[in-house]
Amino acid sequence: MANNSEDSLRDRVQKALLQEAIIRPESALVISISLLLAVFAPNVGFLEFIPFWVWLIGGLIAEGALVYSSLSDPEFGRIVAAKVLKREFKPENLSDPQLQRRVNEALDYRIRIEKAIQEQDDSLLKDELNATALQIDEWIEHIYNLARRIDRYRKERDIIQRDHKRTVQGINELEVRMAAEDNPKVMEQIADTLESKERQLIIIEKLEDTNQRAELQLENSYTHLATIYSQTMLVEAQDIDSGRAKRLRQEISDEVDELQDILLAMDEVYSEQSYSIQS
Repeated sequence: MANNSEDSLRDRVQKALLQEAIIRPESALVISISLLLAVFAPNVGFLEFIPFWVWLIGGLIAEGALVYSSLSDPEFGRIVAAKVLKREFKPENLSDPQLQRRVNEALDYRIRIEKAIQEQDDSLLKDELNATALQIDEWIEHIYNLARRIDRYRKERDIIQRDHKRTVQGINELEVRMAAEDNPKVMEQIADTLESKERQLIIIEKLEDTNQRAELQLENSYTHLATIYSQTMLVEAQDIDSGRAKRLRQEISDEVDELQDILLAMDEVYSEQSYSIQS
């Protein structure tokens, strides 16, 4: 992620929402009109009985009402959230169009889930779903980080497949040479080289297997996110007592844990690959 702040993603969206509500063009217009009236109205005959401070207070009240209406508008929140998420995660930085599309769709689901939560009337249900939204933010971050690692692999896939083919071929050739060699020193050197290539092959195959798992996990996460969105839309106030909302949170928590595991596995295998290259 571009932003490493300790604030949660949701906090950053809320701050951006407040900032946008204050600096939007309508707010600038209200403030400008209030200041102009405060300065010039006392010099206008039919308005001269109104003190300048009345215009300033009126402007503040109007600005407060405008900010409140903006913060209460789900569509305004959706637009601001979309801008923040695109700025935070930058799907366009991914080289693979399919991964770009998947991340964009995941971000869109996150925005729609947030909108559905804010439109809830029941305060207890909204609180429960707000806790769910915090988990979804962590989920989205994992999805993006997983997409970045898959994107990295796909950019290097041709080289990795070439190395796999050459390594297998090299192992076969060394095994043939070993069987025909009589010189102990040469045999020892062949054995060392063979061990090195076998270690390289293990790492390459582990990298390929881990990436296949990652791609399946990403697709599963996207499908599950779409399902969670549908469930969020269907959750009602009585579902708090029935435990449905809590089960929803547990499903998300499990998904986050699975993504975290595959991310750690990919980091580990890339670290092993780097060590092998350096060795």
